[in-house]
Amino acid sequence: MDRLNKEYIELLSGEENPSDKFWSLEERIKKDKKKTGVRAEMSRSNLIYNIISLMNEGANCFEYLEEFSDQLKETVRLFIGR
Repeated sequence: MDRLNKEYIELLSGEENPSDKFWSLEERIKKDKKKTGVRAEMSRSNLIYNIISLMNEGANCFEYLEEFSDQLKETVRLFIGR
């Protein structure tokens, strides 16, 4: 979320027409609201699905999985195809 906020600030700080910046931001937020990192429901039952969705959206989560079980890491690898 912090990264997104910084990107929004950068978008609003540009030299474009204020109304163009507003509508660009509105469109960007609409797209971002659909991403897993923004809308994920945190629960044990959604854990694997959230991790897979984040990876499919370009997040590199394998480094964060080191402390998880080998079974979870293998399940994620099977879904991702790595």
